[in-house]
Amino acid sequence: MNRSFRFLIPLNIFQLVAIGSFVLLAAGCQSVANPQTPAEVVTAAGTPSLSIGCAAGSRLEKIDSGGQIREYQIHIPPTYRMDQPVALVLGFHGNGGTAGMFEEYSGLSALADREGFIMVYPQGMGEIPTWEINAVTDNRDVQFVHDLIAGVAARCAVDPDRIYATGHSRGGGMANRLACDLSDRIAAIGPVSGVYPPETGDCVPPHPVAIIAFHGDADPVVPYNGIGNQNSPPGAYFTFGIPIPQWASAWASRNGCSSGPVSILDETRLAGSAWNGCRNDADVVLYTIPGGGHGWPGGEDSSSGGFNAAQMIWDFFAVHSAG
Repeated sequence: MNRSFRFLIPLNIFQLVAIGSFVLLAAGCQSVANPQTPAEVVTAAGTPSLSIGCAAGSRLEKIDSGGQIREYQIHIPPTYRMDQPVALVLGFHGNGGTAGMFEEYSGLSALADREGFIMVYPQGMGEIPTWEINAVTDNRDVQFVHDLIAGVAARCAVDPDRIYATGHSRGGGMANRLACDLSDRIAAIGPVSGVYPPETGDCVPPHPVAIIAFHGDADPVVPYNGIGNQNSPPGAYFTFGIPIPQWASAWASRNGCSSGPVSILDETRLAGSAWNGCRNDADVVLYTIPGGGHGWPGGEDSSSGGFNAAQMIWDFFAVHSAG
């Protein structure tokens, strides 16, 4: 890529903080127009350099995106080699969380070590760190991700056809946002307990994006059947959320899927529905967790457990590429 970047590398890893309350905001889809070209890579001393490399391990780094200094946690597996391009997975924390916190409870860095991909955890902004998942012009978080992908690819061997996004709660909503706005870069997304505003229905990405999603049908934070507006007819919802099956079906339509939904799994702990025959093999899979809450399956919430969401998401990513 003929782009230049500005990084300030690396700082001490910040202290993990407790998860704040989840805030659900209105959202929709609108592509970012003319994303700014990132500035050049610089060392902490301000000297242009590409020598920061891709050393194995986890560390906190910073990037200048649109004049804002943004943070992210990066994890490079011990098997990484510069002559072998690998997948890049972006993982977005929930509302009030942190990149380091999500790295710890999701298990994604340990999975990256086993499977050999680069894991990046962007950090949200604000006193209660969050993500802008609304349909806004010049979305700063989408710009940040655009710059971050380009920056990591400038110094690490990243396969451009294997760039993915996952996230928890509002972080899942951010992955959904990227599927709308950065479909030319994101091959697949894997949100968990995601926040999907109704305005997502206005999303018309130029490229199909494969989808795998998990949601508990007893989620008290993001209800599986949407948040109803008692002052409107049945089927009308506040801009906080839409029914999860409706959200998945809409993505199947965007991807041009010719069949589905069909049951692919029906167990006490997990039920799966899939839409197939999609453009570019961009399948859509929705896993419903009977009695499941808002947690990360295999993570901190036993009510959404019994299986490993991170592994299932990666297994889906591994067979879906943009090429």
